Amino acid sequence: MKNGTLTTKGNQVELRFERRLAHPPEKVWRALTEAKELAQWFPARIEGRREAGAELRFFFEEGEPSTGKISVFDPPRLLEYTWEGDRLRWELRPEGAGCLLVFTTIPGDRANVARDATGWHICLDNLEAGLDGNPAAAFDKERFSALNAEYAARFGLGAFPAFMTGAANRVAPASLRIPGVEAFVFDGADGTQLTLCHAKSDAETGEQWRDSDEYLVVLEGRYVVRINGMDIELGAGREFIIPHGARTSGRFSAGTRTIHAFTGQGLKRAES
Repeated sequence: MKNGTLTTKGNQVELRFERRLAHPPEKVWRALTEAKELAQWFPARIEGRREAGAELRFFFEEGEPSTGKISVFDPPRLLEYTWEGDRLRWELRPEGAGCLLVFTTIPGDRANVARDATGWHICLDNLEAGLDGNPAAAFDKERFSALNAEYAARFGLGAFPAFMTGAANRVAPASLRIPGVEAFVFDGADGTQLTLCHAKSDAETGEQWRDSDEYLVVLEGRYVVRINGMDIELGAGREFIIPHGARTSGRFSAGTRTIHAFTGQGLKRAES
């Protein structure tokens, strides 16, 4: 199967691809490590010695280079290195006259997984083409868009982007009072607060009287809002307005992500 799969590893996720190649491990190893071969399929130019412990630099056509480090270099069996916050692992297993390539990566930011899966899928297609003696495919934005939509549907975003979840915006647990949910708050000039919530486990809010209207949208998962004793189930993509003066509470299913906007009594940030 050429498509990537996603599994949870503790607090991280692992993206995995398997490709059966009609070429011996030695030939595939050269495609994974030699500059001339890498230029046919890898998304960046890599500079650095090919040995365990070597520092690496990754260059695109524009912008500053990024960095990494080789942690395992065992020809022609196993190659592992970091690239910024991601870990990349390439394993070659002999199979008859060919081999099985197992590529796994642990992304530094869960929110980028669907995008990363799309890119690596296309890169691996070009790796196969190069090994077979065929030219790499030119970038096809329609194919990229369709493949990205497929991975996004399968994997979801799964988390808010890292730039939105810094410590400076984290809501203090004592202010949120929803065990199992982490939240990040942003303030509007008019006093409106926008809150991002991510349920790490099933969770329930306490009942409260709304002192302002509240806008709610479910990005992923399932949220049940109770208003004046009536349950309303909201799935991904549903928007809802909780009216001022309502007696309300809510239930998160594990993994649910929501956005809330309201005025009135605000949430307090955790102390830095």
